[in-house]
Amino acid sequence: MVRIITIIVVLILATVVQAQALVLRTVGKRCTAYGCHQIIGTGACAYIGNIDGRSIYLTAAHNLEGNPAVFVGYAGRWWQAKVIHKRYQKNIDYAVIETQKISANRCFKIAEHQPDNGVDAVAYGYANGIYNMKTIRAKIRVNRNGRFFSKLVAKGDSGGPIVVNDRIVGIIKGHDYKNTLYTESDLIRVELFRIYGRLPACGGSVIIAENPPKPDTPVPKYDEEIAILEGEISKLREQLDQLSKTKIPVQIIGSNNKVLSEQKYLLGDPIKLRFKAVKK
Repeated sequence: MVRIITIIVVLILATVVQAQALVLRTVGKRCTAYGCHQIIGTGACAYIGNIDGRSIYLTAAHNLEGNPAVFVGYAGRWWQAKVIHKRYQKNIDYAVIETQKISANRCFKIAEHQPDNGVDAVAYGYANGIYNMKTIRAKIRVNRNGRFFSKLVAKGDSGGPIVVNDRIVGIIKGHDYKNTLYTESDLIRVELFRIYGRLPACGGSVIIAENPPKPDTPVPKYDEEIAILEGEISKLREQLDQLSKTKIPVQIIGSNNKVLSEQKYLLGDPIKLRFKAVKK
């Protein structure tokens, strides 16, 4: 009986955390001379509450490079997000994004101060896949170069929160092969006050969904980009049509540098030359 209760408590706590640390998906495209193809990226984000009917999240700015379409996975669907602010320079790497208001009633709060050296911390990410949130427990390390999380994260964890006592102390940037690097919450907290005039907030009990459906990969619309590409294709067709009508003049020059004969050939046609033997 005790074991069953323990399992239930663990599942409830896991659901609470998953309502706070969510998967991030980006969908962009890359074009070359040979055509365009879709690029799908995966990362993490931290749900920090609501403001004026919108849900607010923190993630890593480098997840949003190339200005892709951005989606947050929650309750079996993808919620399209809008990028409100991002900063990516040197040791600073974070972004603020918004979606329509989601039904989660639990969110992370943001720490007012940074923890001391040796304090226990937890990092959350999605390096194990978009349906499998990863939890990493380690220590905060402080040296003359700054603060670090003492275990390494992996691809898919970027943008996830580092948490001490249920408060975000940083957003995962990456690692230096020794420690995990993160953007400290103090800077983010100041920026949130600048953007909204207050911090996002939430409250109430957690809503636990039974067997939520797995979200499909979002497919954003590229109507504008397709129209541009179609215009470029039309221009190329016109240029090819002009080239197909282009004629190349071929001249035979005599020993006195005068043109003896001239004939024009369509581009791509074989050039035919006939020589007549002359007896001296």
